[in-house]
Amino acid sequence: MLTRPNRGLEVFNRRGRHGAGYRVRRARFLRNLLKVLAVPVLLIALIGGFVMVRGMIEPETNHLAILGYEGEALTGARVVAANGLDTTSVEGGSAFLVFDTPTTIRVEAPGYKTATYEVDALPTEGPLYLQMEPLILQGRVTDGFGNGVVGAQVRIGKHEVVAGEFGSFEVIAAAPGTVEVSKPTWQSVSYEWGGESGRVDIDMEPFVVKGLRIFGYDTTDGEYAELLRIADETVINAFNFDTKNEFGEVMYLSENETAFVMEAIINKYDVHERLAMAKEHGLYTITRIVTFQDEFYAKNHPDEAILNIETGEPWRTWQGIGWLDPSDRNSWEYPIALGIEACRFGFDEVQFDYVRFPSDGDLSTTVFDDPNVTDPAVRIGYIAEFLATARERINSEGCAVSADIFSIVLSVQDDQGIGQKIEELSASVDVLSPMIYPSHYSPGWLDLDNPNNHPREVIGEALGEGAVRLEGGAHMRPWLQAFSWSADQVLEAIDTAESFGMGWLLWNSQSEFQQDWIPPAE
Repeated sequence: MLTRPNRGLEVFNRRGRHGAGYRVRRARFLRNLLKVLAVPVLLIALIGGFVMVRGMIEPETNHLAILGYEGEALTGARVVAANGLDTTSVEGGSAFLVFDTPTTIRVEAPGYKTATYEVDALPTEGPLYLQMEPLILQGRVTDGFGNGVVGAQVRIGKHEVVAGEFGSFEVIAAAPGTVEVSKPTWQSVSYEWGGESGRVDIDMEPFVVKGLRIFGYDTTDGEYAELLRIADETVINAFNFDTKNEFGEVMYLSENETAFVMEAIINKYDVHERLAMAKEHGLYTITRIVTFQDEFYAKNHPDEAILNIETGEPWRTWQGIGWLDPSDRNSWEYPIALGIEACRFGFDEVQFDYVRFPSDGDLSTTVFDDPNVTDPAVRIGYIAEFLATARERINSEGCAVSADIFSIVLSVQDDQGIGQKIEELSASVDVLSPMIYPSHYSPGWLDLDNPNNHPREVIGEALGEGAVRLEGGAHMRPWLQAFSWSADQVLEAIDTAESFGMGWLLWNSQSEFQQDWIPPAE
């Protein structure tokens, strides 16, 4: 008879009979599991050990700080370690580089000498500071006579300096490259500097003006057109106009309120039209401003005029014309303002005439704001200061500044009582224009019975004496007479000025020029 197995007993028997085998299988499983787990654990241990050992033997990233000659941080310096690794300094001069000590570090930076530093150890805190030695560009800007061109702008890269005494300049931390030198009324020049030490001498040549005076009072449009034609066919490259004349009249429609209130504007020519025509013919344009001789201003502003000790009224010359007081700085504003306006109208250069103390009239009756003007040094100081002030303001508008001076001050050592001395004034303007008119010299000058008959001797002596005294950086451009002479004599005068490397201006009170007085166009 078949019977059903007892399931409960079977289960019991399995557990009972096979309990030892179960334990064996479980132990085997655990052993296998441990074997499997041992591989990643060992790997982790090996990696950890490798990292620990590597950290113990591999060089760290080190912090360097690159400094300039004044201790300022240098950005963009290239830093190279002996192991060949390199980096570039960032803001604050910081550079981060992996190397071990001892080592050598080479640093290159624009404007500095390439330097190699021996690094034996690193500071325990903070960066290792490395200070560099700058390249220095030193030199002198000179004219054709060896005189320093004071005030020349010297540029190289991001640096710009102004040539000082004797034309000397220095640029610290200059990167090798092109040196550009410029100055109003001078021809710009460039020089390639390779970073070498030693003084660099840079010669400049003045812009050589060859100009005619344009009489503002009654030069008609037709006469002006004729002067333009003469300029086209000769060496003439400049016109010298009038802004304010010897009486104080303003020759064109000025927007200056002071001139308008004084009714000094006589509007004799259209300044914008004539300037445009001159520019069309490629001409350099100068405007002449009679500075301190001004009847309109003296009459309307007696507190800024030279006074007459006997009357208390404005002092006047033998011709009855009043003078602004050069020792009263308030009187300077009006002529300077006219110069600034002229520059904005489009003139290239502002020329101050009668920029001196008076020379004619009863000088014994003059009263000045500063009683010390009897001292030549005081007089010279005021004229030089006025011109320096005018130049600073007018140069900033983009125009050059020149001054007309008596030619006699080139040949003597004093100021002739008018406050003009070439050494001091040459530091205050871009150009000095001595009025060398042999017709104004007395018999016996240079042992000549009639100096007017000797253009070369008179002009040559004046320019020769004056050229070596240009200590301040200006160059000379003489006024030459174009009256009471033959064509040959005018040409002789021009040739004499040009033999000194100078330009010139021809003066004729009515602008009545003859073409054969002027060398033809080249």
